[in-house]
Amino acid sequence: MKKSIRLVCSAMAILLFAVFASSFSSPVSSAGGDKDWSVPDAAKKVKNPVKSSDENLQAGKALFTKHCKSCHGALGKGDGPKSNELNTPCGDFTEKKFQSQTDGELFYKIQKGKEDMPSFEKKITAENDIWTIINYVRTFVPGSAKTETEKPTTTPDDKKNTATTETKKEDGQTITDTKIKTVLAQDSISAALEITPAGQIMKQYEKALNSGDTVAMTALFTSDGIYMPLQTANVSGSEKIKASYKQLFKAYKYKITYSIEEVVQAGDMAFLRASSKGDKTAIKTKQKTTDKNRELIIFKKVNEDWKIYRFMFN
Repeated sequence: MKKSIRLVCSAMAILLFAVFASSFSSPVSSAGGDKDWSVPDAAKKVKNPVKSSDENLQAGKALFTKHCKSCHGALGKGDGPKSNELNTPCGDFTEKKFQSQTDGELFYKIQKGKEDMPSFEKKITAENDIWTIINYVRTFVPGSAKTETEKPTTTPDDKKNTATTETKKEDGQTITDTKIKTVLAQDSISAALEITPAGQIMKQYEKALNSGDTVAMTALFTSDGIYMPLQTANVSGSEKIKASYKQLFKAYKYKITYSIEEVVQAGDMAFLRASSKGDKTAIKTKQKTTDKNRELIIFKKVNEDWKIYRFMFN
């Protein structure tokens, strides 16, 4: 009899736990539209002040990559590398339940956070950056985001200089619609490394340098590229660049990290400003020295591929 009572009590405890667990709101999946995460009506009605232009969507991708991708995944499916470390699922941003929320609701949840979902109020201080992320997240469902390219009113004098048109400024950051597209924001520098053509080449350069791969390094330059090493004569053309790096890798082993500080693209040309730090070890003597430089690199698009056209550092 006592055994039966214990079994009944155990069953009831399990049932109560299951009911409690099912009613417990998941903070991360709540961002997908769970009713348990209530948002004030006033917050729901707030309109997104940032236009969903091509340039701003690129910035939104950079910000999403830095702040959201690790948990929510590259396409917002909730399958990021850190998602398994959370107590609850991350939700699916492509679902209708998520996309049916207003921009104001999403802004409130991103800024305030809840349990597993951290607050970004102090992490992303420029509110327009959060709105920009929301615009990008809308693109996870085809047709859900309308890209708007503003057409500024110009006068005859303005037509003389139409390279840059200022559209909005907040918290010291200016969003521009410009022929020269700049991926430069304090919150998106690391992410820019992954998404800009110049940044991707820079990452390949870092890998080739640290692995001492002469073939891979030479392939990153245009056939008429020029390498301008510190306190040494310029090296021009593929064969001479190959020979220069081959000699360099025979002498030193590198362990360098590049930090991108600015990327500017204008048509088929781009420039990248970066800083590097690390160390190099002399292969013969095993002596290790600190290596710290500033880089200014010009890139050129050749047959749809971006290449290093000029490389200078000091």
